[in-house]
Amino acid sequence: MQALPFLLERANERPIHGRWHLPSADAKGTVLFLHGYKGYMDWGAWGYVGDTFAQNGWRFLRINFTHNGTTAAQPKAFVDLEGFAANTYSRELEEATAVLHALREEGTWPDPTATSKPLSIMGHSRGGGIACLAAAEADNTLKRQGKQGIHSLITWAAVADFGSRFPTGAALKNWEQSGELEVINHRTRQRLWHNWSFREDFESQTRRLNIEQAVRQFSGRTFIAHGTDDAAVDQTHAERLATWAQHPTLMMGEEMGHTFGAKEPWTEPVLPPALEAITQTTLHFLEEGRAVQ
Repeated sequence: MQALPFLLERANERPIHGRWHLPSADAKGTVLFLHGYKGYMDWGAWGYVGDTFAQNGWRFLRINFTHNGTTAAQPKAFVDLEGFAANTYSRELEEATAVLHALREEGTWPDPTATSKPLSIMGHSRGGGIACLAAAEADNTLKRQGKQGIHSLITWAAVADFGSRFPTGAALKNWEQSGELEVINHRTRQRLWHNWSFREDFESQTRRLNIEQAVRQFSGRTFIAHGTDDAAVDQTHAERLATWAQHPTLMMGEEMGHTFGAKEPWTEPVLPPALEAITQTTLHFLEEGRAVQ
């Protein structure tokens, strides 16, 4: 197994940084992983998840969204607060689809055969919602270009709609008037904020950012994992995703929380039991997909 850096340069945009986990033998396919809100690709045990996928024969790519609050020089610290404030759902969607398209390009390094192998997108929490949107959008565009589309969609503790995540009433009005919505990162004890442009971007692209519409449109297989004790994103989000998907597999983890036992920092050399169970079940789902191709 190898761990290598990933970099996608884009004209007039910040580059997208990531980390490959590569199997030692020919890969079965590629999985792109998207982190969640106030997270990053190196959060908690995500690196061990990538190792596990690679040990089981899958190319696994973790990326950082460019405006998640971290930088290439400090990938595990919230030092780019202005960037965090300027982030939007549509920006994250555009970045996820850009990476998916790059992974379908001819001669993609480090495996030029990847263009014809299964390509899946996987996301946790807010990243799961973005994964739903990107799976449908990229699958449609790639197929229109005569390329292989997206093989499967995988969500872990994902949100089923973005509109309900915004404040309402007086809080929404205060945000509009002040231009800033304060959010506290309780782990780092930092004051973060969202610019009003975050809300404006969502309102201007509501149709494109509709997770239900995207999941209903996506024709590939969908794996949905959620914990029954998730205090951050209620399990009803998973139930809705499963209702909308054309080919769903739903795993409800009894007494599992939002991060499946992981935390930041994660100092153990192995995955927590709940996350190990989710990971192994996800790998089984991917293997089943290969069998029916």
